[in-house]
Amino acid sequence: MTIMEPEARTTMLGPTTPRRNVRTRWVMLTVIVALVLGACASGPSDAALEADRAPTTTTTTEPPPEGITVVIIEGGRFRPSNLKLDLTEFQIVEWRHEDSAEREYVIEAREGEFEPSPTLAPGDTFQVDFSGLEPGIYRYFSFLGNNRIPGSVDTRPAQ
Repeated sequence: MTIMEPEARTTMLGPTTPRRNVRTRWVMLTVIVALVLGACASGPSDAALEADRAPTTTTTTEPPPEGITVVIIEGGRFRPSNLKLDLTEFQIVEWRHEDSAEREYVIEAREGEFEPSPTLAPGDTFQVDFSGLEPGIYRYFSFLGNNRIPGSVDTRPAQ
């Protein structure tokens, strides 16, 4: 009785036998299972869990309430930095700290027209009602290290 070797086939990886083909499939299956389990096991970092704070987002799913205009603080700047505010439509400006870095901001009026904000951490907001102020250009700023971040709100009527 003669034992015959299994028939060799040629693939892109070279000659193969049924035994090699089974081994390759097991290795590929093991790699796929490891990748899937690794992806499922990921989650928030230990630092994020210790902070016990809701995640910040750069998008809003709801428009701001009526009469409020939003200025986003992100990437070390105000967006928009120069705001034209029509007081017949909008009276309140809300600054939202959506910077992904762990930075803190304090917003101050250059001429002291409104009280400075408390220190804003990521996710915090600050509002100023401009309806009680005379129409004009209100310049404000914050500092990021030694860098001054400027912004303005123009409440003058359209001309």
